[in-house]
Amino acid sequence: MFKRIGCLLLATLFVGCSGDASSTEAAADTGSGEGSAVGSGDGSGSGAPFEMPADVRPSSGCGKRSYGPGVNKLELTFGGLTRKYDLVLPDSYDDRLPLPMVMNLHPLVLGGPLHSIWTSQSALNAKGNAEGFIVVQPDGTGSPASWNAGEACCRPAFTNGIDDVGYIDALVKAIGELSCVDERRVYATGMSNGGYLSHRIACEHPERLAAIAPVVGSLSPELACVTGRGVPVLQISGSEDELASRQASVDAWVRINGCTEETAVTYEVGDVVCTTHTTCRDGAEVTHCVVNGGGHCPFTDVSPQATPGCDARPDIVAQEMIWAFLSRWKLP
Repeated sequence: MFKRIGCLLLATLFVGCSGDASSTEAAADTGSGEGSAVGSGDGSGSGAPFEMPADVRPSSGCGKRSYGPGVNKLELTFGGLTRKYDLVLPDSYDDRLPLPMVMNLHPLVLGGPLHSIWTSQSALNAKGNAEGFIVVQPDGTGSPASWNAGEACCRPAFTNGIDDVGYIDALVKAIGELSCVDERRVYATGMSNGGYLSHRIACEHPERLAAIAPVVGSLSPELACVTGRGVPVLQISGSEDELASRQASVDAWVRINGCTEETAVTYEVGDVVCTTHTTCRDGAEVTHCVVNGGGHCPFTDVSPQATPGCDARPDIVAQEMIWAFLSRWKLP
């Protein structure tokens, strides 16, 4: 019998081991360019005595007063393309204290207005401000704006052969040089095409992201995943979604991470049920949360939703669930 777990226990749903793994982290490839500022701001280091926490890996940008709290609009040139991104620092940002960083990857979008809707829709900026983590919102390429996450999704980035895995890797390094990031706590999430790319990065480079939390995005089936450290994965799906495979991606990660078949129901409220493979390589977990009756939706509590038929649901607040999961994990 399923165990019913109320929303007030969300913070404890995904609390367990620290996720320390046994592999070493590979050096980042910086690509072909450096970020250039469009906005401005000062860091908040005060010069007061400060002791670096023992369990962090500070990036080279720690101690540099490059940018301040809020949305910093920047650019990075990579692969011959100059691409825009938002670097969103919380109000509590102190340039001496390394913070976690979440790459928030947009879905396939037709232009600026829809992209700006996704920025609001994902609700991660507000969550990052409340919890004290950095949010990065980069742009894909082409029209519609897309990511190359493999054959399954999406064009035109896939047909143009855009190296989006390399771009995100270069972006992580560039931001680490501009601001104070804990390199052990870099994560990726995203909806639809952005979720697909989260899957691909973790599949091909399991040493680069501490954990991923794709929403209605799948692992493109032709990709050859690296059997490295176990990657913690939270997949959020709608049972009626016809655009992204659901169980196939979860089954792939169970195999890639060497998980046992043993599962536990870790969340069950209303139409939402989360099932977790709790025994995987390096202490990782693979969790699949299914919104029964849900479609190709972001499942945040922001309304109205960008996608028709995707009104906010009382039984799931995706940004809360995403951060509760991601925040548990660190790279070794």
